Amino acid sequence: MYQTSDEALVRAVQEGDISAFEVLVGRYQHKLHSFVTYLVHDPQAAQDVVQESFISLYKAIDSVDTARKFSSYLYSIARNFAISYLRGHVSHAPLTEAEHIPADTLPEAILMEKDERRRIERALDIIDKKYKKVISLYYFDDMSYEEMSTRLHLPVNTIRTHMRRAKDALRKILAYER
Repeated sequence: MYQTSDEALVRAVQEGDISAFEVLVGRYQHKLHSFVTYLVHDPQAAQDVVQESFISLYKAIDSVDTARKFSSYLYSIARNFAISYLRGHVSHAPLTEAEHIPADTLPEAILMEKDERRRIERALDIIDKKYKKVISLYYFDDMSYEEMSTRLHLPVNTIRTHMRRAKDALRKILAYER
């Protein structure tokens, strides 16, 4: 069943084959998690968003048009849930937690940290996609070189080379921006 197209699996689910849905989840769970983590910058929240996306997909499976590309449909569901999460996520600390914030955490320091994060995100958008992928998997998904090798179907030494080149490219871009 793993050789079956996504659209054929969706048709099978529409006909009542639950195992076909399990195959779809297995096929897209890690990819979707990486995508959503990139959007929300929180792996735990991304897991929740992915879960909600699959639940929503399952509930609306009968309305999925199998003449269209399934992955685009699934990614748009996940993107919409990620946007909803970001809209609803309040970044204010409750008063009891605010009491434990160190006194040296000045608003200027917080703004500088956010600015630095934006600079890094812009730099990641500039570098080659294959280099961005290894950086994202390593730093955002906490994958080892061996795990990335398996996931990307590349030798470990190629992953090391991509990682080195990605870091070099990021270093140059960030140095140029200063």
